[in-house]
Amino acid sequence: MSLRTISIHPKLAGFIDLLFGILFLVFLGNIFANWFLGVIFFARIIIWVLIVRLSYYPASLKRFWHLLSLAVFHVGAVLLLLFIEWNISWLLVAGIYLVFPFISFWLLPSKSQNFLSFVQKPYRRWRFWIVGFGLYGLWTGIFASISLQIFNVNFWWLLILGGVLTTAISLWWWKEYGIEMKGKFWWWVVTICLFTVEIGWLLYLWPLGYFVSALMLLWLWYDIWLMARFHLLPAGINWQKQISFFVSNGLLLLVFLILIVKWK
Repeated sequence: MSLRTISIHPKLAGFIDLLFGILFLVFLGNIFANWFLGVIFFARIIIWVLIVRLSYYPASLKRFWHLLSLAVFHVGAVLLLLFIEWNISWLLVAGIYLVFPFISFWLLPSKSQNFLSFVQKPYRRWRFWIVGFGLYGLWTGIFASISLQIFNVNFWWLLILGGVLTTAISLWWWKEYGIEMKGKFWWWVVTICLFTVEIGWLLYLWPLGYFVSALMLLWLWYDIWLMARFHLLPAGINWQKQISFFVSNGLLLLVFLILIVKWK
């Protein structure tokens, strides 16, 4: 029997992943050397490769994109777990680290199910939020590295790296939603790259902590990514439908900055 002939139920895959996730967190809480962190970090990805390979996927779903979503999530979540100092926050992120991948497997259909196109939407949407959380952790790591001067490099290089990775993720998810890569698509790619780097620079200058700065950047990135997504679709932006979303989103952002954020 080869790996190609094995096809485990997605629900079982979720529980197997949950067990390895718990094991990873136990090891992460007992790190004694940098090399050990590297070993368990890549071991977790290898486990995902095996679980994804052995799980059942209908022909319309690609294993690679699920695996890539988990990898981005893994990088961001680990950075959050390394920089968080408050125990309650650490436990919250650890819970997210276990639950988010578990649900992504749970949403996969089994062989016995009739997989219709609309069933794919919750699975795709959940992967998007998995990647979004990973992106938040990635920018937390970037802002923390700049603030704590972890790397002996100019902060612009870290901001540019974050901008390029964010742009790549934006491009990827525009494609996931059926956007064609032509014409104004590439203008949006350049725009979101410049926007992300400039917003990152602005937030670096603001007296905010690196967790809040990363959340702010993710918040603004999602707004512009969503606007570009609607603009790139044949129907364009329905302003009557979207204006309430953007207005309420702006008001929530102001409330967050004025009443919730603790400025330095």
